[in-house]
Amino acid sequence: MTPSRPSLLARFLQLKPAMRFVVVGVAILAGYFFLDDYCWSYARSWTAEANRLQALLERGALRGGPLRKDVERAAIAFGSVEIPESEAQTSETLALAVNDTMKKHRISLYGYEALSGGKLPNSAMTSLAGAGGRIERMRADVKFEAPADEVGQIVTDFEENPSIDAVNSIKLRWLESHKKVDVRISTEAWAIAGRESRKRGGS
Repeated sequence: MTPSRPSLLARFLQLKPAMRFVVVGVAILAGYFFLDDYCWSYARSWTAEANRLQALLERGALRGGPLRKDVERAAIAFGSVEIPESEAQTSETLALAVNDTMKKHRISLYGYEALSGGKLPNSAMTSLAGAGGRIERMRADVKFEAPADEVGQIVTDFEENPSIDAVNSIKLRWLESHKKVDVRISTEAWAIAGRESRKRGGS
């Protein structure tokens, strides 16, 4: 039979006092780093998240008063607020909005012309435009033919699309030969133009 090996405690007790002190110190440090990496780090992140949520709740409570009637009526009338994008993004999303509406109503042939809609006043939405920025109007004229019973829903889809800020004009003409309605809609979207963009395009 092979002699049994001494237990860890017995081997520890056989060490010199100085070595026992070193072993205990190493064990304490290892335990500290383990707790710091795997336990206390989670506790710190949870505490930070809890503090953030508490701050949000406190800010929400300060704003918990009832909405003014004019603000409530505007929210009901105009729906959610969409922050204007850059000119390139606005041009793309406006074209996609028109294309999606046409596709929804199975209209494959339609005319689309992108135009400059001019600028909004310097005072318009300055907090969104930022320093040196300005809100630009981008227009798209759409021309298509549709059955008479679908025209109303198509116009509604244009007006309710979040990528279209306004429908400026609608012209309808009955085409007896096609038994359809010739529809011309002028749509508008707003974009944020920076100082450099305005210099290139002229003031």
